[in-house]
Amino acid sequence: MLASRFVPISEPIKGIARPALQGFRALPVHSARLLQQGRGPLAVFLPAYGPEGAALLRIYRIAEALRGQGWRTLVLPWRLTLAQRQRFLRRVSPDVVVMQGARHALNRPALYPDQRILFDMDDADFHLPHLAGPVRDAMGQVAGVIAGSRYIAEWCRAAGAPRVDVVWTGAPVTRPPAPPQTVRPPVVAWAQTRPMTYVGEAAWVRDVITRLGAARPGVTLRLFDRQPGDDPGFAATFDAPGVTVEWQPALPYKGFLRALEDVAVGLAPLAPDAPFSRGKSFGKILGYLDRQVPVLASDAGEPAAFFTVETGVLSNAVDVWSQEAKRLLEDADARQTMAAAASDAFEAQLSVAASARAMDRVLRAAIN
Repeated sequence: MLASRFVPISEPIKGIARPALQGFRALPVHSARLLQQGRGPLAVFLPAYGPEGAALLRIYRIAEALRGQGWRTLVLPWRLTLAQRQRFLRRVSPDVVVMQGARHALNRPALYPDQRILFDMDDADFHLPHLAGPVRDAMGQVAGVIAGSRYIAEWCRAAGAPRVDVVWTGAPVTRPPAPPQTVRPPVVAWAQTRPMTYVGEAAWVRDVITRLGAARPGVTLRLFDRQPGDDPGFAATFDAPGVTVEWQPALPYKGFLRALEDVAVGLAPLAPDAPFSRGKSFGKILGYLDRQVPVLASDAGEPAAFFTVETGVLSNAVDVWSQEAKRLLEDADARQTMAAAASDAFEAQLSVAASARAMDRVLRAAIN
C-alpha cells in the first residue's frame, strides 16, 4: 500500500485585486448578449482561479459545453470584488450558481444568501488545514454538492450536504488522433503536477522504473512540471541502470498533450493511505487517455471504477506494474489495442461532453 505526504501548494488568497474594472465593465455587454440567446435557464459559475488546471476543465469547458444542452452560462472573472459579484448576480438573477470550492477567498456561500448555490469540489480540500473550516461551513449553506470523486461525495454527505452528486472531470477529445503506438519509443511517463510533493507515489515510481530498467534496459522515464527554482536533484533520484530520466518543464495543457504523443506507457499511482490523495479522481490520466497512452493505475479511487482489463492495468503490486510495463513495451500491438479501447471509454465517460451531460442532469434537478 502506498503512503504519501501531500504538501499543499494552494494557500488562502490574501488579497483580491479590487479594481478588476476592465473585466467588470465588459460583463454587462457579454451578459446582455448571452441573455438574449434563447430562453433556457441561466447558470453562473464562480471559478476558483483563471482558466487553467481544474478550473479550465471543470468550470470553463463545462460552462461552454452546457450551452449545447439548452443552458445559458456565464463564468464570472475570478478577480471581481465581492461587491461586483453580488451586484452582478442580483442584476442577472441566475437560476443556479456553481461555486468552485473554497480556494478563492470569496467562494463562500454565506456571502450570497439569495442565490441557489451548488458547491463544486474536485479535491479533498477538507483535509487541508486552511480550507477545512470554510468547506465544512459550506455544506449547510448550499443546495447541493457536485463532487469529483466518490470519496469526496461520502465526506460531503456525512458533513450534512443536502444533496451530493458525483460528476467526473472530463477533458476535450483532441483531434487529430495521437500517433500510433507502433512508432513510439520506450518512453514511460509519470505525469504529475509538482511530483516532488507526492512522496509515496514518487517512491513507487522509483521502484517500478528500477525493476523495469533491469529487466528491459533502454527505457526513458519522463517526469513533468519542472518549475524555476526546483531542485534538479529530484530527477536524479530516479536514476537506475538501464534508465534515462527526463524532467519536462511546466507546460500549458496543449503542450503537455504534445509531450505525451511519443509515450508508450503512462504511470498513475495513487496513495490511498494519504487523506488528500483519497479524493483524487483522474488528473493527468485524462491526458494519457486523450493521447492514447496505455495506463498502469493503482487499484483504488476513481480509476478502479473506470478501468477494465481491456482498457488498462489496475494493481497495487509493484511487481505487477514492472512486469506489465515490460510486456507492453515489448508488444506495440497490445499497447495499441489497449489504448484504442481506453480511448473509446474516455470519449464515452470522461470527455467534456460526457461531463456536461452529467452536469446538465444535476443542474436541472437543482432548479426543478
